[in-house]
Amino acid sequence: DTQVGINDENNNGWEDDGSYRGQIFIFNGKDNRCRSKDKFFGLTGGGCCDKDKVFIGLVPCKEDEKKLAKLNKQNRCVEVGEYCSKKIKFIACIQHKKTHCCFNSKLARIFNEQGRPQIKRGWGSPKSPDCRGFTPEEFQKLDFSEIDLSEFIADIVGSIEVDKIQADSIKIQEKIESNLENLTKKTY
Repeated sequence: DTQVGINDENNNGWEDDGSYRGQIFIFNGKDNRCRSKDKFFGLTGGGCCDKDKVFIGLVPCKEDEKKLAKLNKQNRCVEVGEYCSKKIKFIACIQHKKTHCCFNSKLARIFNEQGRPQIKRGWGSPKSPDCRGFTPEEFQKLDFSEIDLSEFIADIVGSIEVDKIQADSIKIQEKIESNLENLTKKTY
């Protein structure tokens, strides 16, 4: 199996004094993997990518696999593909893993999904994914009018509490009226 995260790029272009000496990546991602099929220890072939398929829970999921499940639930990951991670010579593949590129936000995932095709950049292979973000030069080449942000906007609109905003605006209006009243009383 290949080491997870071996191809990840660090977004460490900044020095302690605030100067820039390295490479900055916009919407940088990280390589994450989970066991999708585990023939002997999962008995039915279930793995940690889909907990519903694990038979009697004999495959204990690792912390990084649980973290990936949480990131996937938040729609912050892109599935790159699946590969054989363990083989027994002359028998077959006994364990498969799914590789995902995960990002700090849903917006970063959306930009990567829709921006990469614009600059003709793929995701790499499941064994060696390319999860790095955009260089500033690549980011400048993106046509933002071609990026559909409806999923991101729906989340923002869905999080707005209309009743709270209305209640706050009434409180603000009452406070303004009270202050104006106090001001007019003091001037006479």
